[in-house]
Order: sequence, then structure tokens, then C-alpha cells
Amino acid sequence: MTRRERWWIVAVLGALGGLAAACSLAPSPRPLLVAAAVSLADPLQEVAGVEPRSRRVGPAVQFHFASSGALQQQILQGAPVDVFLSAGQRQLDALESAGRLLPGSRRELFSNELVLVVPSRSSRRTLSFEGLAQPGLRTIAIGDSTVPAGDYARQVLASLGLSAAVAPKLVPLGSVRAVAQAVAEGHVDAGFVYRTEAQAREELRITAVAPAGSHDPIRYVGAVLKTSRDSAAAEAYLRSLAHSAARESFLHHGFGGPAPSSQP
Repeated sequence: MTRRERWWIVAVLGALGGLAAACSLAPSPRPLLVAAAVSLADPLQEVAGVEPRSRRVGPAVQFHFASSGALQQQILQGAPVDVFLSAGQRQLDALESAGRLLPGSRRELFSNELVLVVPSRSSRRTLSFEGLAQPGLRTIAIGDSTVPAGDYARQVLASLGLSAAVAPKLVPLGSVRAVAQAVAEGHVDAGFVYRTEAQAREELRITAVAPAGSHDPIRYVGAVLKTSRDSAAAEAYLRSLAHSAARESFLHHGFGGPAPSSQP
């Protein structure tokens, strides 16, 4: 665990202690601590009423956004999280195997697509996945091993037989949002991001969509932690994300709904 992650856990524990002390003087419910993949930040904050002109749906919450893999490790190290929202199944599988999830609380919430992007001002009007191997393209941003988007991208490259040719060009970064930022600012020639990230930035141009079947389905999943101080409120929060107003916000930001078989 990095120094920054240790600092975050200590800071949150201190903040929660302060909240508990305040509650003894003025009874008010502690906000749920929701650890979520950074690609969910915009719609989650909108739904929670953090963004201007938005309407809160569900219990009051406090967010911590990072890559899903980093959040998984922080939870394993004792971060006092109530709800975990991951951009990949693997992270929740690991926590479930470790006995950290409240049984029966796991839910599939949303879906996404993986796309290839270049800076909108780039002279490359078109770029296919196969084109990543061309000599003139030098750097490609990709999520590191803690980032589900990076896992999906590596699956696409393997599926298309491009892994070896592209490997020297890959620039691993700590979140899908960091990848989007690097491409938008022209620090790299191209990058792999979710469609939702690309749609949110005018500085990005989508040049290709990952072929069907070239990677695992991109499914956002959530669960309540067994150590939650208010598991009933945490489960209510997860249910609130299926509320029509919340779902409308996610669809507006480009997310898809869960697969029909995973509907609650």
C-alpha cells in the first residue's frame, strides 16, 4: 500500500471519529462511505446531489474515487468502507473470497464499452486497433494492473494478436481517467478508455470500438461490506442506484444497464 493510500485510510478513520463525536451532541446519521471506480464519479456525484442543480436520490453519501484495484487493496487493509462499486468483477470476486462482502448484497449495476481514442486535434482522423502497430505511432496510454479498463484493453490486444507488437509502446497509468487526461493533453498518441470517458471530453476523438467478444463484458458491480456500520442503509443505497432518476443520470452519461439476467 502506498503512502497516499495509508494517509487516506487514517484520514477517513479520523473523520469518522469526528462524525461520531458530533453525533453525540447533535443526532444526525453518518453519511455512507462509498468507494467507487473513478469512471463512475460524474453520475454518482450528480445522483448524490453533489453537482449543482441535481436532485439527491437515496441516503447521504461520502465518496472516495480511485481505480477499482487500488480500492480493493485499501478495503483489504481496513478502510472503513460501507459500499464498494467496482468497474470489474475480479475485484469483488477477490473481496468475496476474502469474506469481506455482506452475503447476498452483490448487484450488477451498469455496463460500458471500451474504445480507442486520440486527441481531437490529432492529424489522425482514423485509427484502428490494428493501426496501433504502425511505426509512426509511438505511445499508447493504458490502465495499469489495478485498472479494469487496462485489463480489458490487454484482452483486446491479445484477441487481435497485437500484444507483442504494441507492448513497447504502452504507457501504464493509475486510472482510466488518467489515461483520458494523458490523451486529451497530447502526452501520448492514443489510449484505451471507456466510452463514457471519451464522451465527456471534447478533447478526445473515438476512432475505434473494441470488437464484440474481444474482451470480458464490462460490468460495474457493487456490494455492501460486511463491516459496514449501517448495512441496511448501505443496501438501500445500492437499491437506489436502480431508481429511475438515478438510472436516467447514468444513461445520460453514456452507461448501459445491466444484462437482463442480472436485473434484481
